[in-house]
Amino acid sequence: MRKTILIATGLSALAWAQEPEKITMPFSNPAAPHKVNVDVFSGSVTVKGYEGKDVLVEYSGGGFPGPRRRAQEPAPTGMHRIGGNRAFDVSESSNTVTVKAGGPWGSDVTIQTPVDTSVTVTTLNGRQISIDNISGEIEANNTNGAVNITNASGAVVAHSMNGRVVASLNRVPPDKMMSFSTMNGTVDVTLPADAKATFKMRADNGDIFSDFDVKLEAQSAPQVVEEKDRKGNTRRRVRTDGTQTGSINGGGPEMQFTTFNGRIVIHKK
Repeated sequence: MRKTILIATGLSALAWAQEPEKITMPFSNPAAPHKVNVDVFSGSVTVKGYEGKDVLVEYSGGGFPGPRRRAQEPAPTGMHRIGGNRAFDVSESSNTVTVKAGGPWGSDVTIQTPVDTSVTVTTLNGRQISIDNISGEIEANNTNGAVNITNASGAVVAHSMNGRVVASLNRVPPDKMMSFSTMNGTVDVTLPADAKATFKMRADNGDIFSDFDVKLEAQSAPQVVEEKDRKGNTRRRVRTDGTQTGSINGGGPEMQFTTFNGRIVIHKK
C-alpha cells in the first residue's frame, strides 16, 4: 500500500516561513528491511539514525536561493508572479520511504530514521549531505557540495563532483565493496584500526596519505597503444592508469578512493 503526503506552497508564503514542515511517515513493516530515498534539487540534506520505528521528516524551504542559482529575473512590466514552484513529496511503498523536494530554491531537509535503515541521498546543488549513525547501506551523491558521513556501520558509496567527501566508519562489512570519490576536493576517510580491506587509490593531481601500514602491490606495466593518424601512419602511446593498490591487515573487501583535483587521506581510528 502506498502512502503519500504532498505539500505545494506558494513562493511568497515560503519566503516568510519560520517553522519547518514536519511529517511522520511509518514503514509498512518496520521489522523487515527498509529504506529511505531522498532526492533534493537544491539544499542541504541531513539524515540521522535514531531509536524509533517511523521516519520523521522536517522540511524548511526558507525562501532563500540555492548557492549557485542565478539571480531571479524581474517580472515583466505590469505583471506579478502567481503562486510558486515549490513541491515537497513524502511517500511510502514496499517498505521504502521516498522524500522529494523540487524547485531551484534552497530546500533544507532533515530526516530521522531507524538506525538499521538503508539510505540513498541525491542532490544537485546540495550545500552538504550529512548522514550520521546509520548501520544500513549508504549511497550519497552530491553534484555541487560536500558529503559528510559519520558513525556508519554498513557499506558506503559516497560521491561529489565539486566538494569534499568525508566519512568515518565504525565497522567495515566483510563482503561489501565501497567507494569514495570526488572530481574536485579531498577524500578523507576514517576506518577502524582492525579493518581488513584492499585499497585502490588514485589522486591525479594530489597526494595520498595514511597512518595505516599499507602493503602496496607492484604497479602494472604501462600499456602501449598503437594508433593511426589521419595519414595512416602508426604511432605508439604509453598509458599508465595511475591507480595504486594496497592492503591493510591482510586485505579484504575492495575500497576505492578517487579524486582528480585534491588529496586522499585515510585515517586509522
